[in-house]
Amino acid sequence: MTDSDTALKTALRDAQARKESGCVPDFEDVWASANARAGRARNRQRLIVGSAVAAAVAAIAFGLLPQTNDEGRYIDAGDLLETTSWYAPSDSLLPEHRFDLYQDIPVFIESTETYGGTLL
Repeated sequence: MTDSDTALKTALRDAQARKESGCVPDFEDVWASANARAGRARNRQRLIVGSAVAAAVAAIAFGLLPQTNDEGRYIDAGDLLETTSWYAPSDSLLPEHRFDLYQDIPVFIESTETYGGTLL
């Protein structure tokens, strides 16, 4: 063996001797400690999940509360009809009309040809 192998063997023997000189806890103590840590983690998780559920329920309950806004109750139908106007979406595609066929009788525009008749 080389000097480095001998030094490594000596260091390993010394480390084992130091480790074995201390007392090793019983299995029951280690198991109880692990159970206690797992229980604390479970309780912390339950607390976080419970808080999140309570916040979600409060948000939903707050959203379902009836609105106390009384402004909509006092709208007069006449005022609403005077301030509201509606146009068909196709009005922007149509040309500007010059007369209303339902209200005015249009004047027939004569043709520029000799025997053309009226344009309609």
